[in-house]
Amino acid sequence: MKFKIALLSIASALSIGAQAADWSDNSVGYRYAPSQSEPGVSDKVKKNILTFTHVSGDKMGMNFFTIDLLKSNSVDPSNGGASGAQEWYGFYKRSMSLTALTGEKTTFGFAKDISVTGRIDAGAKNTEFAPAPFKTRLGLSAAMPVSAGFWDFGIDLYKESNHNGITKKSVDFDTVPALTSAWAIPIGPGTLGGFLDVVAPKGKDGFGDKTKTETLLRATYLFDVGGAKSQLKAGLGVEYWNNKFGCNNATSGVKNSCKATTPLLLVEYHL
Repeated sequence: MKFKIALLSIASALSIGAQAADWSDNSVGYRYAPSQSEPGVSDKVKKNILTFTHVSGDKMGMNFFTIDLLKSNSVDPSNGGASGAQEWYGFYKRSMSLTALTGEKTTFGFAKDISVTGRIDAGAKNTEFAPAPFKTRLGLSAAMPVSAGFWDFGIDLYKESNHNGITKKSVDFDTVPALTSAWAIPIGPGTLGGFLDVVAPKGKDGFGDKTKTETLLRATYLFDVGGAKSQLKAGLGVEYWNNKFGCNNATSGVKNSCKATTPLLLVEYHL
């Protein structure tokens, strides 16, 4: 039930933001990840991923919404089935510029602006483990001075609840700090994009094991297919994920199942 509420909240907030938007961009995309990891799965997992993303801005700040639909190969099976698992994961993020809120220029060090940010994440997967993450974040984000595009760096208070289908337990994790960064900078015939997310140890998981610091880095380069004004983008990337979901890669029962570096193939079309 709470996941339905989360999705309704995301959709409502997105609708409100979009109605007042000065600009907006919507895109659909596909990416292929041939060697991802899943805790407890011994082999690397191939995933096909469809994505929808909405970005918009207004006088007070920005809205960002994205949702992924992921399909694993049979190495990562669905619960009770021989076919690969299916999952979805999405989040909505709202940023509010302190300069716009206060009417006075707000800077710190090299940052050209500071924003208050809030974020809601939700997802689900049809494996035996049956994860159903729900996350909230509240923090501050600094806009770095780049000549084109954007580069943000922030710190959040991070809170997560999840489900462990093996132990039949719902897990309410500790509130912890998280560092985050995102960027999209035009370089040459395309754009260098990506994000970094680092979440501190958040207490014990559904098995009673202590979680570890989780690091997720994705870096991509998308070419403007057909020129700078083209709506079609395509390119390559890499994703590094260590201690996935807080799982301790050093002591995991299945060696290196909580850590992976995978190349990415990406295609994106802006509507």
